[in-house]
Amino acid sequence: MLQIIADQSWNPFAPFGVTSWEPFLANLIAFILMVVILRYVAFKPIPNILEKRRQRIEEGEEMREESERQLATVKEQTREMLVEAGEKGQEKIDAAKAAAARLLEEQEAAASEKAAEIIKKAHELSALEQQKERDALKEQFGQLVALATARVTGKVLTEEDQRRINREAIDSLDS
Repeated sequence: MLQIIADQSWNPFAPFGVTSWEPFLANLIAFILMVVILRYVAFKPIPNILEKRRQRIEEGEEMREESERQLATVKEQTREMLVEAGEKGQEKIDAAKAAAARLLEEQEAAASEKAAEIIKKAHELSALEQQKERDALKEQFGQLVALATARVTGKVLTEEDQRRINREAIDSLDS
């Protein structure tokens, strides 16, 4: 027992319950092996995995920033296209208005010409109708004068007498 106590006296791990070195050394070797195995199998790949993940996150951020830049570019191009389309549309509207104004002026001019032509024809027809009426009135007036002359003179007028009297009566009306 003394030897156990003497063995225990120089044992600094005795207060922790280590009475024999063999199991302690076996546990220590197992612990060191476990640490080495975990270091190479579990802990060493973790920084690589974390580095790869950090790189993927950076790539994702770069892709997001690139996407935002592209989106901004697309938005700007879309805005420019809309402005350009609006300008072109306004130009087409202005051109259509100008064409409509020209067409309206042409139609008005054509209508004015047609109206003037119709008025001219109406005046011509009216003048022609007046001339016919005058001629008819002159004819009737000449017949009435010839009839009145025949009654006043009491003689039957020949056709030549009627023409001469008609001509004299018509000439007196014209002057």
